[in-house]
Amino acid sequence: MNRMLTAILMSVLLFPINVSAEQLVFSVLEDFAPYQYMENQKSVGCDVDIMNEVCKRLDIELKVKPLPWKRALKTAENGDSSGLLTVLHTAERESFLYFTSEPVHIQKNVIIARKGSGITIKSFDDLKGKEVGVVANFSYGTEFDKYDGLKKTVCYGQEELVRILDKERIDLAMGAEDPFRFIWKKLDLKERFEVVYVIAELQAYTGFSKKGCGENGKVMADKFSEVMRQMKAEGVIGKIMDKYR
Repeated sequence: MNRMLTAILMSVLLFPINVSAEQLVFSVLEDFAPYQYMENQKSVGCDVDIMNEVCKRLDIELKVKPLPWKRALKTAENGDSSGLLTVLHTAERESFLYFTSEPVHIQKNVIIARKGSGITIKSFDDLKGKEVGVVANFSYGTEFDKYDGLKKTVCYGQEELVRILDKERIDLAMGAEDPFRFIWKKLDLKERFEVVYVIAELQAYTGFSKKGCGENGKVMADKFSEVMRQMKAEGVIGKIMDKYR
């Protein structure tokens, strides 16, 4: 009886209630195409396809919970999900996430403007005096995240940024280049905007919630990294990415 009770307690400690050896529940974004987005009431995108293949190889059932970015981040911090399908690695997020060592994708963060605006950006100092649109809780890289003195308009997704930039409510918008281009095409606005500055090329990783997964999150992060390296060597991830370009 004591042995059985010990076994039960150990299983609870190793695999908390919202993550088991057979199932992971990740928060994903609703409007971060082509990486993660909603289509016909279903979460799709290259990140989703990559993680589906990783979980298939590890014999894990993957479930996704589509949310706005700010709420998705909070679910991982509070342990209400297994983690985030992809997230940039920052020192602050290390307090509540275990990161894979292998990135899922490389994200180029850029500043865009309306064509014909005459705005040129050579450094962050050139942003002073301009209304700059950003996404709430989005990391643009260490240098910009720590840069003070800018006039920012905060939105909850890149599509909202594109729409208010088009309506001339802001001068510039900051975000990931691939999602911007996907949105321009979707809204038939690709001739309206241009990239005026590249902030940084950053790697996006899978993040496992420390509260949601416990120590098992660190183990899973290592397993996911190993499988992704194998998939890259096989050319599988490249083919998935090409499908969305």
